[in-house]
Amino acid sequence: MNPPEDALALADRHVREGEERVTRQLAIIDEMDRDNHPEAAAIARVVLATLQTTLDLMREHLRMECKARGGGN
Repeated sequence: MNPPEDALALADRHVREGEERVTRQLAIIDEMDRDNHPEAAAIARVVLATLQTTLDLMREHLRMECKARGGGN
């Protein structure tokens, strides 16, 4: 059994996973634009905005965890 992640490792993993989600969402939007699905692409952009906001929050959490450990930033 793997040991539980500490708060810093968890925050770091969340940022990496969030970045991957944003990257995938951008690819989906590009594909919708190429395939001439403007309405679907517009909805996907709303989802992207939510993902980006969430990623910003995750990055802030990571920054706070680093600072709490004396890492600055």
